[in-house]
Amino acid sequence: MKNGRGLPEGVRVIITGASSGIGKALATQLASQYKAKLVLNARSVKLLESTVKLVEAAGGQAVGVPGDIADENLSKELASVCNDKFGGVDILVNNAGLAKPGRIDELTPEDWKYVFGVNFFGALYATYAVLPTFMAQGHGKIVNVSSVAGKVSFPGSVCYAASKFAMTGMSEGMGAELAKKNIDVITVCPGWVRTEFFEKNNVGQRKNPTTISEKNDIEGWLMRNLLSISSEECANEVMSALAAGGSRELILTMPGVVVERLASLFPHLRYALGKRIPSER
Repeated sequence: MKNGRGLPEGVRVIITGASSGIGKALATQLASQYKAKLVLNARSVKLLESTVKLVEAAGGQAVGVPGDIADENLSKELASVCNDKFGGVDILVNNAGLAKPGRIDELTPEDWKYVFGVNFFGALYATYAVLPTFMAQGHGKIVNVSSVAGKVSFPGSVCYAASKFAMTGMSEGMGAELAKKNIDVITVCPGWVRTEFFEKNNVGQRKNPTTISEKNDIEGWLMRNLLSISSEECANEVMSALAAGGSRELILTMPGVVVERLASLFPHLRYALGKRIPSER
């Protein structure tokens, strides 16, 4: 698979966090459009099996490998399964992620280790697991699903934001370093995406775009139509970037773009506005 426009039929892909949300949507789109051969990972065996069935129904092939991506040995297993079953790896999607809401005085160092273990080190372990294959075959693509919180940190989510800042920084540096090796690095920084992520991570309903979008009022309408996107819409953007080729950063959702641009142009505003954002869950 050479970098450039389009992906080959039967493209070989590893996706972490594939049981729901963006990972699940991306898996089904890759299967539908490219008959992809997928190695899928998530912690929930039952939900992972559901994604595998959707992929197969869409025309792709899939193997589910359940487990915690914070375990370095699991990343090695994912790469090994993809190489052994499909003869190589073309794309790695580091999508698994979790959050630990709360102010810094409510969190412990163990909380930080837990979040970084999945959000940063899980992606790092998986990257190291596929790099030898990418180097040997002369191509590869890495998709790191970060967040707008990996560009601008918000009160009440400092631990999550720090882990995503680390992922964003890793992606930027890797993209520059690996360009000559014909390895693309796509950094995805969504704002609000209507997924199960917020409920799974005990994020309050006032900050849950899925819950807000279900309201039959102006707030619900704005969330559905302007302030957030669906998992499928996010996956569409990733698919377009993969097909176009090249390393790039995707800032998704209108509020995400606005917040990121304002923070870049007027950094003093992030502190002034941050003080006004409620930090409770």
